[in-house]
Amino acid sequence: MDFSNTIVRDFAVIMTIAAAVTIIFHWLKQPLILGYLIAGVIIGPYTPPFSLITSLSVLSAAAELGVILLLFGIGLEFPISKLKSVGFKVSAGIAGIEIIVMFAASFAIAWLLHWSFMDALFLGTALASSSTTIVAKVLSDMGKLQDTPGMVMLGVLVAEDLVVVALLGFISSLTVNDSTSALIGLSWTGIKIILFIAGSIIIGGLIVTKLVDRVARLEHDEVLILTVLGFCFGLSIIANRLGFSMAIGAFLMGVLVASSKSLNKVAMLTTPIKDMFAAMFFVSIGALIDFTQFRLFLLPALIVTVVMMIGKVVGCGMGTKLFRYDNATVLRVGLGMGQIGEFAFIVMKVGQDMNVISPFLFPTVAVAAAITTFLTPYMIELSYKTRFDLPKIRL
Repeated sequence: MDFSNTIVRDFAVIMTIAAAVTIIFHWLKQPLILGYLIAGVIIGPYTPPFSLITSLSVLSAAAELGVILLLFGIGLEFPISKLKSVGFKVSAGIAGIEIIVMFAASFAIAWLLHWSFMDALFLGTALASSSTTIVAKVLSDMGKLQDTPGMVMLGVLVAEDLVVVALLGFISSLTVNDSTSALIGLSWTGIKIILFIAGSIIIGGLIVTKLVDRVARLEHDEVLILTVLGFCFGLSIIANRLGFSMAIGAFLMGVLVASSKSLNKVAMLTTPIKDMFAAMFFVSIGALIDFTQFRLFLLPALIVTVVMMIGKVVGCGMGTKLFRYDNATVLRVGLGMGQIGEFAFIVMKVGQDMNVISPFLFPTVAVAAAITTFLTPYMIELSYKTRFDLPKIRL
């Protein structure tokens, strides 16, 4: 079987099983994202008696496209005017408080389990960011993405990713250089982040919105969709070249396009593509969950999971309350952020490649990530179904 036939066969298997499982989950009134994850587990290489797909590289490539297109679609719902209503200072402030709490929790876990300093440092960095993709998808499916808690969470998620990029550069430099060189590297990363975001908003605001509106007036849908997706992938590649997540570039481009007069038309054209590849992303996450490792790493993974979720609720909830949001928003942000993000795998991979973390840390974090991924939809739904008010906190 040649490679092209392999791709078609794998796509057929993925789509057929994903469709069947999600129909069942829709019938059971369960979150569709869980259906995608379970579909991935069914077709994955770690599920006996055999793998239903032959090329994991195809699945990984589709997942990368899914992240980019999903975050671009999320960005379309948040023009700059709406993001300003939350404020980056607020997002950064909440993220900063939460990250401090997560590092404290990570060092507590390391002390309890007798892990090394570098294990604690990389664990703290891995737990510092939640999953933009999962949170955004769950909120979107619930129709809560543009509610105040959803907007706060999205702003915090973006701020987290940027902070983690800087932290990863810092601790990577710290392992091979002295502290002065590491601080210089951290400063340079911070400058790059500011220049990238400011440059994207300023230059994109002058060019992207006007060009998208001009192309939309041609009344050729295929030209418009190619133009928009070209911008999306172009900024994603630029972000990647600068050492950032491609998802950040895709989100920023979505925000820029959202400010155009042709937003509704663009959203209508890109939604089917976004939904298909977003499903592929979640299926791929499920496919890469190795349940054979659960027995070996279950206890430390459960400890990481419980401490991380409590830390997220405390850190994000405390930060949200400090910026004087109501108790309902505090509860929803706190519970909604309680998962390990995709960036954790990148952090663990860097630590593993540099041979500075213990061999058990990566699979432990992977198992914890799998557990929190399955729990997240229920945690977010619980936060919206809760009817009681939290006790008033005087600051």
